[in-house]
Amino acid sequence: MPATSETKRISDTSCLRLQDRIGYCFQAPALLERALTHPSSTAEDDRDNERMEFLGDAILNLCVGQALYERYPHWNEGELTQVKSAVVSTVSLARAGENLGLRDVGRLGKGLPAHEPLPPSVYANLFEAVCAAVYLDGGLEAARAFVLRILGPEIRAIAENGREPNHKSSLQQLAQKREGVTPHYRMISATGPDHGKIFEIVAVIGNRKFPAGHGRSKKEAEQAAARRALEVLEAEYALAESSQAISISSESGRLSPRYHLPKATNGNGHAAAESEASGT
Repeated sequence: MPATSETKRISDTSCLRLQDRIGYCFQAPALLERALTHPSSTAEDDRDNERMEFLGDAILNLCVGQALYERYPHWNEGELTQVKSAVVSTVSLARAGENLGLRDVGRLGKGLPAHEPLPPSVYANLFEAVCAAVYLDGGLEAARAFVLRILGPEIRAIAENGREPNHKSSLQQLAQKREGVTPHYRMISATGPDHGKIFEIVAVIGNRKFPAGHGRSKKEAEQAAARRALEVLEAEYALAESSQAISISSESGRLSPRYHLPKATNGNGHAAAESEASGT
């Protein structure tokens, strides 16, 4: 049955919300739609995202590898490889895909029912495909900005600690350094049976709430909430630091890809503010 205009409108709204979360505005939204089409949802090989997963994997390795190469000039090949492998692992990419809410907008088949946990490999593949979509739409610099915006906290934490990142610790250090306050966490909800509750928690810095994190324990949800707050803050700080360069670029009349920051949200995940900027 063909999609109704109402279904199309809802789909467009979901697509726009996802663009807000990933911080990039697509000139060709069809690329994003293709990236979100899992093979289980279509019988047509040329309509799913498998080729984009392949390309996204290569782009992720390049962007993360270059970031590590430039940030840690004294590391040898083995050290660079070890950290890169952890950052682009299925676990890490699945976490990024889940935080972006890719399941909510992904086109998934009946073999992946909504009431069951989504396998990490599927989350990771969706994230890789979205990375490829950004690259195909905006080029390498757009893809690099997306990768470093989303995986930046993961890169720094694994590189500095040699282990899975402690997002709460990283957020505390950043907030105390840049804002002069210590974050605290507020539980929004706890749903599900006692043996399988899902907790929803937000990080709060001063009077500002950040996007909610979810987890099967309070500790896991707090880590997820801290990670989402880090993504928003680091994107804002990066924008502030590059504002002078952006102004110079605008005055010179050079064209550039269209970027905008993810929206800060209230505890229920609704948009609270919106910022947009052009980048080189």
